[in-house]
Amino acid sequence: ATGWTSHLGRGTMVRSLYKMLLLAAVLLAAHADEDIEVEEVEGAERQLPSMLLYKKLTPSADFTVMSPINVTLTVFNKGPGKAHQIIVADDNWKSDKFIVVAGDNNFTLEYLEAGDSYSHDFTVKPIRKLYHRVRPAKMLYVLSPPSDAETLSLDGLTTHLSNSIGEMRVTPPKDNLEENLLLVGRVLTLNVIQTKSGWTVAAVLALIAIGAQLYFVGSTVMQKRRHLRALEDIKKL
Repeated sequence: ATGWTSHLGRGTMVRSLYKMLLLAAVLLAAHADEDIEVEEVEGAERQLPSMLLYKKLTPSADFTVMSPINVTLTVFNKGPGKAHQIIVADDNWKSDKFIVVAGDNNFTLEYLEAGDSYSHDFTVKPIRKLYHRVRPAKMLYVLSPPSDAETLSLDGLTTHLSNSIGEMRVTPPKDNLEENLLLVGRVLTLNVIQTKSGWTVAAVLALIAIGAQLYFVGSTVMQKRRHLRALEDIKKL
């Protein structure tokens, strides 16, 4: 009887231990689910923006001295998060080459929502003939807004550059009278001579031809005079 009682006691202890282990496993699983939910919520709160800066020039070619060039800077936020404290600067237009005649070449935005965009325009004029490399504009922004106890610093800013446009050539302003004369010349020569340099070559060839013709005429006249003098000398004899 004692052995039987001991066997029943051990069985009860095993069942109790099994129940405790099962309860512990259930509690651990529930706690893990809570951690996953918290991480998901925190991940949703930390959604980051995907920013893009596009730079455009109008016109895009045939730049001339003191002709206006419109510069458009467009900021895109492709999401999913909001961007904060956006700073855009385009320090490409030095005062020894260009003057800013309208707008400003930098701007700021407090924030930009996911899926939104913002465009900013300003106008410059080249002041002399030049070759100029158009560098990308620069954008700085904050991924998440600073708390009340934090201050905005350069360490917390993300940097992004716009597209690169390349080199521009600025030429002297065109002479309308010269353009009209060239147009008439193209018509008269059936589009054989089309440029100013072409007319220069044609003028040189024409001068050479006129010089050769004058030389030929002069030689002929001199030869006739010598012949007449020879006849006069014969008659005197």
